[in-house]
Amino acid sequence: MIVNKKKWAWYALIFSIILSILIITIEIYSIEEENIKTSITENQVKIQEIIAKSISKNISSEIELIVFELGELAESEELQKDIGTVESSQLIAHTFSRLNSISPTAQILALDEKFTVQSQVSKTHNSFVGATVKGLSELINSEKNSSQSEPAILSIDTLLFDEPEIAITYPIIDEKTKIPKGLLLVTFASSEFFKRHGNIYDVESQFLMVMDENHILLIDPSTENIGKNFFDEEIQQQIGNNSFSNNHIKNVLQGNLATAIFTLNDDIGERIITGIPVVINDKIEFMFAVVTPTQSINKEIDEIIFYTKIQTVFLLLAITVVLLAFLLKRSQSFKKEKLTVIGQLSSNIAHDIRNPLGTIKNAGVIISKENNDKNEIISREINRINLSVRRISHQIEEVLNYVRTTPLILKPHSINQTLYEAIDTLTIPKNIEINTPKNDMTIKFDHEKILIVFVNIILNAIQSIGDEKGHINISTQETESDIIIKFENSGPNIPLKDLKHIFDTLFTTKLEGTGLGLSSCKNIVEQHKGDIKAANNPVVFSIRLPK
Repeated sequence: MIVNKKKWAWYALIFSIILSILIITIEIYSIEEENIKTSITENQVKIQEIIAKSISKNISSEIELIVFELGELAESEELQKDIGTVESSQLIAHTFSRLNSISPTAQILALDEKFTVQSQVSKTHNSFVGATVKGLSELINSEKNSSQSEPAILSIDTLLFDEPEIAITYPIIDEKTKIPKGLLLVTFASSEFFKRHGNIYDVESQFLMVMDENHILLIDPSTENIGKNFFDEEIQQQIGNNSFSNNHIKNVLQGNLATAIFTLNDDIGERIITGIPVVINDKIEFMFAVVTPTQSINKEIDEIIFYTKIQTVFLLLAITVVLLAFLLKRSQSFKKEKLTVIGQLSSNIAHDIRNPLGTIKNAGVIISKENNDKNEIISREINRINLSVRRISHQIEEVLNYVRTTPLILKPHSINQTLYEAIDTLTIPKNIEINTPKNDMTIKFDHEKILIVFVNIILNAIQSIGDEKGHINISTQETESDIIIKFENSGPNIPLKDLKHIFDTLFTTKLEGTGLGLSSCKNIVEQHKGDIKAANNPVVFSIRLPK
């Protein structure tokens, strides 16, 4: 009996130890789960704040550039003479084209002092020429002088879109009388504008919220709220009159970057929301917010820990293996998130450079026009500035092309026509002759992306040939299933040690290179289910695209 008691005592002791280990292990995992979730949340907040700052700065720069273009138009000789002339309309159409190169623009209107539309350029709206636009009396007033008439940014409702449009107005001030004589008005779809900036950082529209200075929602995870005032009773009831959320919004609209975590009465539940004011010409015009449901960042970790707990109950020895696997996976996830932030910062830097670069380019045009080749030194220096601007612009495009991830738009296009467009975008030195294919071929591909590939390869060939007299021979070949485009150039052979790395990301042999051009080419061609190769004797870049 004593032996049996001892036996059962050992069984009980072993059972108690195993049970204790199980309880301690489960408790440790519970604590670890909370710590990891806290760490992920803190990391997500840092990422969101970086993204929000970048997008806010990009939006400000873009709209300020549009305002600058409108200012140039308002002060032009043609509009100063008469808003409604053919010359004015032509200049307005030219400005509309320039604005679309900055941001997709719905329309541009020129109104006289009675708010009658004298000229209009639009790809989407019906003609308003001759019509009187109401509701703009506060923007221009003949009794106000020029210092009281300033550009304005508004949210307006139109019948064209199921959402508010962003409108930017700029007064046309008579240079002699200093009294407003008219108004320029540009509009564009708000959702398309803000979504485009979010897409640069892979932020989908359902995770964005934007409102104007009057609290009108321009983008919202609940699409039925778009166009409504956030503080109206209807929306306040939806969110349960959440004072924490309301105070967070008010704090951002007072000029502060702020992140908050709270739960609303909707399908999203708990969310991390980072809001930032969008300041344009020293005035807060919008509130931009990145919204991340905590469930989306915790889902993976919840599943992993749940299955790990089950495994722990049955196999204590598996705890170490599972924990190591989990920590390795989280380490890779953190590394990936870190690289994402670096990519976002690179894109932000590229955007920050591009906007002042446009100002430098415009200044060069103005100086060159004023100089009119009178001063040889000025002309020479302006040419050097233009060459530098083109080089930097190309490097910026290489960075942006590399970080952009957009789906292919496959349509039938001419190979030769795309080659001609690529050649036209480049400055071809007089010492280089380019020969294009005699026979044209048409296949389906993404025109904008393949154009980037052709431009990069031709530019590399030009840089390789240098100042020597040379040629670039472009030929096409058709097989049963593919099209092969070859770019042969007379430049020096590629060193064998470089040839196998030539398409690697960040690999470059040029002092001013980014190492992204040929890497982007490879990514684009592979997106098309094709391939790209380089060979020597002579130097040939071959692109294979499926029909």
